Amino acid sequence: MAITVRIPTPLRKYTQGRDEVSVEGANLRELLQNLEKDHKGIGQRIMDDKGGVRRFVNIYLNDEDVRFKKNLDTPIKDGDVISIIPAIAGGVPDRSGKVKKKVYLTYKRTLLNKPVIWEACRKFDVVINIGTASVSGDIGLVGVELEGPPEEIEQVIKWFTKRGVKVEPIEQTVLE
Repeated sequence: MAITVRIPTPLRKYTQGRDEVSVEGANLRELLQNLEKDHKGIGQRIMDDKGGVRRFVNIYLNDEDVRFKKNLDTPIKDGDVISIIPAIAGGVPDRSGKVKKKVYLTYKRTLLNKPVIWEACRKFDVVINIGTASVSGDIGLVGVELEGPPEEIEQVIKWFTKRGVKVEPIEQTVLE
């Protein structure tokens, strides 16, 4: 069964410049293994040393983040479309000394109905802009940009973590 895989610009050097390739596989793990077999070198840009998807790589199955499905064990079928999307972020202080930092906040079901972002905005001198959010099954993922003094950003990250929210940076690396 052939699956369409959309290739981001930084990885097209492995696919002879093509923005889409056809790959077979019963699940995402098998598809990515076959993608590497067909296009040598692309796999290490997507997968980490432990065999998982790199932190700064987002993979979507028909526009749904696979982290909210079964991740690498997500079954796929003929006609599905896989999109590989590198996360890009930056953090440059402005004249006031404030910085912007992009992070993923991952919630377990027990925290989904709690106003932790609202509480964080009231408690800390940090502006929290929500860029993306998805809830599926027992997990929620929110991509946010934190803006404020560096020490306040570090404090709000610690505060989120103490409440059981996993905080991961959205890496600046773009698969090169």
